[in-house]
Amino acid sequence: MSFPAETRVIKLYSPVPLDNGGLMEQVTMREPLVRDRIAHSKDRGNEEEKEARMIALLCNLSEQEIWLLTAADYAQLTDTFNVFMLPPEKRPKTTSSEQ
Repeated sequence: MSFPAETRVIKLYSPVPLDNGGLMEQVTMREPLVRDRIAHSKDRGNEEEKEARMIALLCNLSEQEIWLLTAADYAQLTDTFNVFMLPPEKRPKTTSSEQ
């Protein structure tokens, strides 16, 4: 199955050290599908936990990796998710630092 073509790159304010010695400095989020929203509604836990797992899925991150983000960086991800909820013609254009 192919995923939507639109993605957004979010540069993290506070890069996250990874177990492999690397550094996560940016995250790419894909546009959500209906199945992502349905999976979210059926997920376990409270609303914040369910949202974090859905955002992690859209960014190809593990649940543990999403927990390592600062609140400011997580807010960037939720803001990007909310942009994807707008009709494509109403979404803000990406800047040169985003793709």
